[in-house]
Amino acid sequence: MKIDLHTHLWEATNYATPNLEIVTRILNKVKERGLDGIGITEHGDVHYARLFIELVKKHFPEETLTIIPGQEVNSGWLHIVELHLPGNYLFRFLAHPEYRWENVSDVQGIEIENGMHVGQIDQKKVKAFAEEKDLLLMHDSDAHYVNDIGCFYNEIELEELYRRAKKLSPKI
Repeated sequence: MKIDLHTHLWEATNYATPNLEIVTRILNKVKERGLDGIGITEHGDVHYARLFIELVKKHFPEETLTIIPGQEVNSGWLHIVELHLPGNYLFRFLAHPEYRWENVSDVQGIEIENGMHVGQIDQKKVKAFAEEKDLLLMHDSDAHYVNDIGCFYNEIELEELYRRAKKLSPKI
């Protein structure tokens, strides 16, 4: 499966609330790029992704693209992308690791390529760290513009994300 798991669609659409026109434009871009899906990972907020997915389900019930809600959260210098997988699973990866990330824990992946930070990631260092910690190497667009969606993507099966993800306790 070809999937871009780090996109900022709210920013990419000038902070507009998702509507039918926006959803159609983004779905068309995802298909144009030949992707099988996307992760919608706004900064500190999963609400936009959930609204977007509701519109897809309502207006495009036959749509087969995988759309994963998530968010990018800041923890000091670190930026962690959290993907909220169905069944109460959480897959976390370190986004655009430029500095001070060697002590990070509780992640299952790390970006080795990021469309917004090309040339700023020490790929040799990231690869060694990923091997040491058994992390998935992630390739994502970090799209802040619609045209950037899918400029980098992962080739991975969802089963691999689930295998590495943490099962969360049900909310009471």
